[in-house]
Amino acid sequence: MERSKAKSITAYLEARQKERAAPASSGTSFGLLAALAGAPQGAMALAELQQATGMSFADFSQSIQRLVNTGYLTVSGQPGSETARLTKLGSEVGDLARPS
Repeated sequence: MERSKAKSITAYLEARQKERAAPASSGTSFGLLAALAGAPQGAMALAELQQATGMSFADFSQSIQRLVNTGYLTVSGQPGSETARLTKLGSEVGDLARPS
């Protein structure tokens, strides 16, 4: 764990609170599943999903492709307005990935 550079206990506690507010698994394929598990009907527009995870375009597109290839999600819609949707398997794993 990285040590805080805060000069006071109040600043330290505020920094720790911000860390806890951010999803622990964002920026990963697991984070993608967690984000979709928290979305209505387990679906989200790809542009919104990328923004929610904070991933770079390259990492995001690779993760999406891996998750589609392994059966965790499907992608449908017209280019530029595609939607990612969890499969049954993806939903089960996504529920496990969500913070409690």
